[in-house]
Amino acid sequence: FTILYYLLHRRVERRENQFMQADACDDSDSMSSLISDQQVNSRRASEELHSQGRRLEVISHNIPVKSDDGFRNRLSRAIAENQRRVSDDKPGRKQSGWQKSRRAHPRSGSISRFKLIRASESVQGGNAALARGEVLVSSADLLFMGNALIVFMIFAGLFITAGGIQRLLPSYRMSLPADVYAGAFLASEAPREVSEPIAPIDIDTSQFQALEVVEYVIQPGDTLSQLALDYDLNMDTIVSFNQIPDAYRMMPGDVYQLPNRDGLLHQVASGDTLLGLAEEYGSSLNAILDANSLASSDILPGQAIFIPGARMNDTDLRLALGELFIYPTVGRFTSGFGNRIDPFTGTIRFHNGVDWANSIGTPVRAAMAGTVVRVENQIGNYGKFVIIEHPKGFQTLYAHLNTINVRRGQYVSQNELIGRMGNTGRSTGSHLHFTIFKNMVPVDPLAYLH
Repeated sequence: FTILYYLLHRRVERRENQFMQADACDDSDSMSSLISDQQVNSRRASEELHSQGRRLEVISHNIPVKSDDGFRNRLSRAIAENQRRVSDDKPGRKQSGWQKSRRAHPRSGSISRFKLIRASESVQGGNAALARGEVLVSSADLLFMGNALIVFMIFAGLFITAGGIQRLLPSYRMSLPADVYAGAFLASEAPREVSEPIAPIDIDTSQFQALEVVEYVIQPGDTLSQLALDYDLNMDTIVSFNQIPDAYRMMPGDVYQLPNRDGLLHQVASGDTLLGLAEEYGSSLNAILDANSLASSDILPGQAIFIPGARMNDTDLRLALGELFIYPTVGRFTSGFGNRIDPFTGTIRFHNGVDWANSIGTPVRAAMAGTVVRVENQIGNYGKFVIIEHPKGFQTLYAHLNTINVRRGQYVSQNELIGRMGNTGRSTGSHLHFTIFKNMVPVDPLAYLH
């Protein structure tokens, strides 16, 4: 808006200059006609003065000698004055200021004279101001300069507030490892120009420290997950270091060995080498040597080697934590989950589990750690059977057993012997009927067995 107003003001000034030039031309024409009229009047006045002078001379010659001397003297002065006025009207005659003023500005040209004098005075005043070193500024110029100054101050304030200058300048920072003394770098040797920020060196120095182990006595209510949180360790580190087959079998009074950092305890087998173990577990030879305080890479079968930073595979860990079901027995798969033809009636009937056939006395083991909740013998149905309750709403059924090796309320670990295969109850031969319940609803065991 300021720029638009400024341009319009300049256009108006140009139009005013055009009108002023036109007025000056009109005034010039008026002055020319006025001067011509004055010249005509001057000639007429001169002619009248000459005629009056001749009449005065005639009168003076006809006056008698005895006339009054005073009258004659006045007549002589009148003739002399008339001659002087005639001589003043002659061309090239220098006139006084009051004479030129009276003759140059008659009353009839007062309006044109006012316009011309106004324009002349404005030009003469501007020239005088410039001569004194002053600058004539219009209101539009003041408005334009004021608004421009305000806009500049606003942008300057925003730029400074946003830290514009510092944002334009790149900043560099050099990070050093925590165990490096920064004063070791001399100021004279510091790099003066850095093209890119130097990333800090991430080195886990704990891998190269000697292994330290503390003993902990299990207290009532302790769990593996809480023990791992308290000592800032992974659960697989505790499981591996203490060779825990079942995380739910932690008993008060048991003594656990807890290392000072994560890793796995590996039993050296025939053909194992430290370099091969480092590659298998994603560690390094120096880290294994330092952690176990070994002077050489020579190892012997049966030796326990701690692999710093190593992790258990998911299957082994879930088995130790009791999160996977294992096959309860071995044998020939004879029947699956779902609808089937009943071997006794020949009709379609729902089968809520799976069957494996084998000889009588084949071991039957717990598919997952849990608590025995039922031990019964149903002659016309499952025969001798056991039901074990597991975490997260699971239950397992082991039916048609020949013998039972557990009792109700007993806690059993995964893969622990609970009985032996038989042909009791409604059965066509020696086999194991196995069912998994999820929240009291039978599900396909093959989807959960590992």
